[in-house]
Amino acid sequence: MVSRRILMLANRFPPETFGGAEQQCLRLSQALVRLGHRPHILTSYGNPETPPHEMLGDVPISRLYTPDPPQNGGPAIGSTIRYARAVPRWLDSQPPFDIIHCHQAKINAWIGVREAVRRGLTSVVKPGAAGPNFDFFSLEKKKFFYGKYAARYVAKHADAVVAISHEMRQDLIDYGLSEKQRHFIPNGVPIPDWDAAGKAAIRARIRAEVGLSDSDQMVLFVGRMVTQKNVDTLLKAFARVPGQAHLVLLGDGALLDENRALAAELGIGERAHFRGRVDNVTEYLAASDLFVLPAIAEGMSNALLEAMAAGAAPLASRVSGNTDLVRDGENGWLYGPPRDPEALAAGLATALALPPEALARVAATAQQEMIDTFSIDAIAARYDALYDQICPPSSLSPKEAAA
Repeated sequence: MVSRRILMLANRFPPETFGGAEQQCLRLSQALVRLGHRPHILTSYGNPETPPHEMLGDVPISRLYTPDPPQNGGPAIGSTIRYARAVPRWLDSQPPFDIIHCHQAKINAWIGVREAVRRGLTSVVKPGAAGPNFDFFSLEKKKFFYGKYAARYVAKHADAVVAISHEMRQDLIDYGLSEKQRHFIPNGVPIPDWDAAGKAAIRARIRAEVGLSDSDQMVLFVGRMVTQKNVDTLLKAFARVPGQAHLVLLGDGALLDENRALAAELGIGERAHFRGRVDNVTEYLAASDLFVLPAIAEGMSNALLEAMAAGAAPLASRVSGNTDLVRDGENGWLYGPPRDPEALAAGLATALALPPEALARVAATAQQEMIDTFSIDAIAARYDALYDQICPPSSLSPKEAAA
């Protein structure tokens, strides 16, 4: 295979933010290293305590200082201008790259595609959201010197734009991207390598920490406490479900205290366990009977991928990305509309009424599909094939092609 230097361009990155796009950027970079490529993540940072350079495993991370995230407009426009000027200077100081791969079609995509055009490099853009929140629509709304111009520039000049869901693929068609530019590669997920005994031990330990027995039904939510994740609808639905199931919620955010208060108001305070942000999400997934994702909108949810890969049966809202992964009644359940607590309560009641062995069969079907189709190494192999297609060895220098 051909070893390529790939610049992974992201607006912000851990430890300052760690959303789905950032997780996918890191996971894909690590998987590409295993294939022999040389990815380098370039991003921005605003906290003086964040290191400007570090290694995460075999992946180098470089950060350029901007007081605010560079995609913001209004008072933060200075950070956008600063980042747009800093990226070219940083590229001038580095050995040449073969590909600039932009994670999300935000201002970083305009900067990345522009530099690819200037330097004769290949560009890849992977939007993060579909439907009303489609990245190109969001970028068009920005003011000042970018906005609609930046979105149209990316759409015209990007060599490849990768859809992660079928709805996003249609969005790319509707936005006018050519057939040559459009590609479809979903997000990927690491597959846990525990055996049955190891998973049973994890299940017992996590449940003991939460205060649950092995026979208690445990429903798990993982995500930020923000409007998009729709936790208030989940709490209202859970209060309607008969029985004594427990709801465990992982994550923090602006609505955490409000959601805690709502759980108490609904009379489920003793059965709704807010655990905050944790580092061992996969272990909680192993301990759960049902994973629920009530989001109003998604690109392709990392939490849903991880739940299915860990062997948790999923119940998800019928929105883009979720419908690419969950087949209602086969490898999980779908409900809708997302903001309807009655519909979600019906889905919860259906899943929780199943005997444990039937619920386990649904979970096993979901997990096998992740192993077969959505493992991060399988997804990295698809990107490797895409790179071969849009950046063939003949376009590299003899030294790079021989690497």
